[in-house]
Amino acid sequence: MTSVLDQLLEMGFPKEKAEAAVSVANGSLESAIDWIMNSGNGSESTTNEEKPETANSFKCNDCDKLFRDENAMMFHATKSGHENFSESSEEIKPLTAEEREAKAKDLRERIKAHRAKKDEQEKEEALDREKRRREEGKLMLERREQQKNDELRAIAEERKRQKLEDQEAKKRVLEQIRLDKEARKNRELGITPPEPAASSVSVAPPPVRDYNSTTLQIRLANGQSVKQTFKAEEPLAAVRVWVQTNHTDGSDFALMTPFPRKVFTENDLSQTLKSLDLVPSASLVVTRPQ
Repeated sequence: MTSVLDQLLEMGFPKEKAEAAVSVANGSLESAIDWIMNSGNGSESTTNEEKPETANSFKCNDCDKLFRDENAMMFHATKSGHENFSESSEEIKPLTAEEREAKAKDLRERIKAHRAKKDEQEKEEALDREKRRREEGKLMLERREQQKNDELRAIAEERKRQKLEDQEAKKRVLEQIRLDKEARKNRELGITPPEPAASSVSVAPPPVRDYNSTTLQIRLANGQSVKQTFKAEEPLAAVRVWVQTNHTDGSDFALMTPFPRKVFTENDLSQTLKSLDLVPSASLVVTRPQ
């Protein structure tokens, strides 16, 4: 909340005068302004009596307005942007009671307008903060949903791959059984199997799949196991940050693979999961640093 001193400074009153007003106004902005106006009038008469050779007023050479003292002159300069002032021998009549009341009323209206502007600004800032909070919440939900979809997709791809591998393994077993039966039958009939002809056609190696993501099963220090999907080209540091953010108490830790056993060092953090053979799936263990 803006203090009375800050509000007086924003309205253009000199800092020294504003601080003096705050010290006697008991925290009231209106009382502080009344004190400044009254002290300005009183100081003028005292100054004129004690220092008759001092200028009777100050004049703005940009708009020809007269001011009783430096406080009024500085206030005008702050609000108008005018810069050319000079001392003047012209005297300004003291304000009548009606004029003082009118001036005080004008100041109160300005205070009211100033507060209304502040309130409106605070409302706009609150709306902006709420808007940002909702947008950040929406982005977080979208991120979680995307992570969930990626994880489900990776699991489905892994199951599909495993199913194909099982089917291929089954075919190989059945083919081997068939060949064994045929060889046994030939032996019973006394038929010598022909020597296999050298094939000029080279057998192409099975295609190497290029995985874009990997599913890591991470065993935490408390024994709990969690799964998370990462991109194959992400560095090991991304896994460490994820574990540190979601599943640790803030203490230092290291990552390792149980089979084969390998404790990753700081030098490994910049390596991709793919280059560390952690694709398409792998198991990691959170352990104490060595």
